[in-house]
Amino acid sequence: MNESNIKSLFLPSLLVLIGGVTFGSIFAANLFSFESGMPYFSYVFWQMFLGSMILLIICFITNNVPRFSWNNIKVFVFCAVLGMLTPLVVFNVVADKLPPGVITLSVALIPASTYVMSLLIKTDKLRLVSILGVVIGFGSVLLIVIPSSSLPISGAEIWVIFCLLVPIACGANNAFIVLLRPPEAETFSLAAGTMLVASLILFPVTLAQDGLHFFGNYGWQAIGSTIWASFVWVIVYMCFFEIVKRTSGLFYAQINYVIVAAGLIWSWVIFSDSLSIWVWAAVVLLFISLALINLGARSTKNT
Repeated sequence: MNESNIKSLFLPSLLVLIGGVTFGSIFAANLFSFESGMPYFSYVFWQMFLGSMILLIICFITNNVPRFSWNNIKVFVFCAVLGMLTPLVVFNVVADKLPPGVITLSVALIPASTYVMSLLIKTDKLRLVSILGVVIGFGSVLLIVIPSSSLPISGAEIWVIFCLLVPIACGANNAFIVLLRPPEAETFSLAAGTMLVASLILFPVTLAQDGLHFFGNYGWQAIGSTIWASFVWVIVYMCFFEIVKRTSGLFYAQINYVIVAAGLIWSWVIFSDSLSIWVWAAVVLLFISLALINLGARSTKNT
């Protein structure tokens, strides 16, 4: 381990925290949107569409317009389907069928799933310190879930299995993006292309499910939550492509632990929800997990 390696991992670590804390706020935006009466798929479509427009404007200003070459299109579709749309659809389906704790655990399994897939396709190495980091991160989520939830609820076994599509899809997204990401492509253009493709895929799905409803018709609460969620996705996908460019999919996958804790803290800030000692203990474990996976990444750079 040397000073240059420490410096090279500082920005990715910072982006993990920024992306995780930002995405943790989207659960509050989702609640505000639900209260406004806006249909779910219309809400998701407008998030992606507005986010893609924001990124495209940035791309034009910085002269980094997305190039729709075959290699780039593969990345756009792959990330849009596995990293964005699969979790959104699964969470919508199981929202009234599983307790929140079980759904949270599916998110917490993403780093472990990413690591296993990275080992299978040989984009990462077997490292005890990284395994320990993943285990501690997962343990931090258990501290949040187990004291308040029982899992699974009676008769929900099939939905628990269905919910496992989330760590499988996101793990594959995080692991394979290392191989698919064109090295010359810029972060802004990749994020813009991915969100644009996601909105194009969502358009017919939204028409079939809810019909396309304009968020402006549901009042200021719907307008605010939709714009809020759009900026969240912009920040998260910029963090995703930049972190993967600099480190690995496993390093990015740590963001899921941060999201769980950040979501609870945002609820405390916005809705004055009380946070137990278990949550604060989980936050401490999250930072330990981040430090250990950082250590594993540095050891890889040195080999």
